[in-house]
Amino acid sequence: MYSFILQILMMSSLALMIYLVARAVPRVGDDITGAPAGSFDKLMAAIPLDKIDAAFGIFLEKFLRRVRLFLLSVDNIIGGYLNKLRKMGGNGHKNGESKPNIFTSNNEDKKEDES
Repeated sequence: MYSFILQILMMSSLALMIYLVARAVPRVGDDITGAPAGSFDKLMAAIPLDKIDAAFGIFLEKFLRRVRLFLLSVDNIIGGYLNKLRKMGGNGHKNGESKPNIFTSNNEDKKEDES
């Protein structure tokens, strides 16, 4: 109960801070008409950022589509391999034959020793 009250206090204080910031935002203006334009500002104004952003968006879309196709082809290869394993009986042998492993041979040796 104590942690619940603390959480409510934290959330209400966060909401109060957001409310105060939201009220103060309209008073902040972009009144920088008196500032002289420097060489960096002129350089930044000459760069076509909209065209660069559009070109980067197109490149990113094409790249992600190609990555998706590659991953789908890898998924198909792995799925085919898994289907082949499933048809073999799950343990890698055809017709459900089971290859004896270390544990089965160990258990059989212990059973023979006990008899």
